[in-house]
Amino acid sequence: MTMLHDERPLQRAGHIGDVDNRYCGAAVFGELARTLVDPSELVARACGVSGMSAEDRDVVRAIALALTSPDARVWPLKLARTLASFGNAHAGLHGAQLLNAGVTMGPGAHASCAASLRWLHERVGDDPPDDALAAALDEHDRLNRRFCGFGVPLRPFDERIVGLHACLRGHAATRRRYWRFAQRVGDAVKARDRIEPNIVLPLSALMLDLGFSPRRCAVFAGAMISHCFTAHAVEAAEQDGPWLRALPAAAIDDRSPPLRTSTGTATSTKPAGPGSAAPRRSLPW
Repeated sequence: MTMLHDERPLQRAGHIGDVDNRYCGAAVFGELARTLVDPSELVARACGVSGMSAEDRDVVRAIALALTSPDARVWPLKLARTLASFGNAHAGLHGAQLLNAGVTMGPGAHASCAASLRWLHERVGDDPPDDALAAALDEHDRLNRRFCGFGVPLRPFDERIVGLHACLRGHAATRRRYWRFAQRVGDAVKARDRIEPNIVLPLSALMLDLGFSPRRCAVFAGAMISHCFTAHAVEAAEQDGPWLRALPAAAIDDRSPPLRTSTGTATSTKPAGPGSAAPRRSLPW
C-alpha cells in the first residue's frame, strides 16, 4: 500500500465560499473591495506582492508602459496573429505567450536578469567601489552565467529605457536599492563591453524593489505584457485569415523533387500551369 507523504502541497490561491470568495489570503468583497485600486494589484498579489502603496502602483504603471512594444514584426506577436488567424483569438493570445517561458528573451529574461542582480548585490552591497563591482562581474562571467538585460538589436539604444526614465523622473522608485544598483551595473557593463542595456535590466530592478522574487519577476512581466498579445490576437482573428492561413498559389515555386509512391514510381506534384499550385501530397502511411 502506498502511503501519502505527510507534506502536502499548499493551496493558497483561494476558494469560493458561501458568503464571500477568498483570493491569495484576502476576502474578495471584503478587504480587496476596500483596498484595491488597480487590477494589476491582483496579478501582483498572485506573484507574492500585496499591500502596494500609491508609489508602488505608479511603478507598475511605468512597467506596463515600458512593456508596450506591440510591433507585429516581433516574432512572438507575429505568432499570435498566425494562431489567431484561424478565427480563435484565445489561441493567439495564450498560445503565443507560451514562448515567454524562455530565459534569454521576452518576459522570461527578467528572471535571469533579476537573479544576476541579486547575486551581484549579495557580493558587493549597495554602493560598491568600481573595482569591486568589476571583479564581481568578472566572477559572474567565469561561472558561465549569461547576464540578460544587455544588447539592443538594430538600433543604437533601447527607446523604452528613455521613456521609462521620463516616467520615473524624480520618482521615489529611483532612490530604491536595486534601481540604483542596476544603474551602476549597466554603466559598468557598457564601459567594459561596449554594449547597451535593454529594458529588461531596469524593469528587473524595479520588480525586485517591489518585492518580487527573481522567478516571479518573469511571471509578472508576462502578465503585464499580455495586452500586446491581446491586441494582435483580437485583430488577427477577425481579419487575417485569408492572408495567413495559406500562401497564395502564385507565390509558391515548388522546386523540390517529385514524391515517390510505395511502388517506387515518381509522382509529380508540380503546378499544372501558371498560377495553379497543386497541393503537396504525402505518402499514405
